[in-house]
Amino acid sequence: MSDTVRRSYAAGAVAGVAAFALAYVLVYALSISVVRDALLTEIAEAFGDERAAWKIVGWVFFNAQFVTTTITVDVPFIGGTSAVNFVAENDALSPVLYVIPPALLTAAGVATARLGGVTDLGRAVRVGPAVALGYLPLSVLGTVLFTVTAGEAGRGAPTLLTAVVVAGGLYPVVFGTVGAALASTLDGS
Repeated sequence: MSDTVRRSYAAGAVAGVAAFALAYVLVYALSISVVRDALLTEIAEAFGDERAAWKIVGWVFFNAQFVTTTITVDVPFIGGTSAVNFVAENDALSPVLYVIPPALLTAAGVATARLGGVTDLGRAVRVGPAVALGYLPLSVLGTVLFTVTAGEAGRGAPTLLTAVVVAGGLYPVVFGTVGAALASTLDGS
């Protein structure tokens, strides 16, 4: 593997980490008031943790990438598991949240191509998916960090399989490639 390719993959990994972090921060800024006012009240009552706001924002962050939150209640006679997308099911959360991860991942793909010196479309298609090298591990870690538990009574967390496949794999590969292709096309003209 050449130094140029290694540099492109390293740039992609760093851009993926930056896209994940910045997307979470923007989702936090746009949703924290709703989380505190509406969602946290209900969830805190159910799970008994009023300090979980940043974790609930993590659920919203994953929901903005079409990853549901799996909520399990282990109470006799009323327990069960449900999959929820708070962005889709709560009118107080803006649909603009759906645009943040793709926009930042596309920007990460642009950065990957530019930092890697990519000017042709063929190479852009090969280095754009490198954004997943940074985004995927954080998606996996996010499913752990954004877990809220209520002892033996229940648990809520981003749905692991879709968090890994959709948010961690599909999103950065597709949008990173789109960004890298866009950068190479603009640089080539």
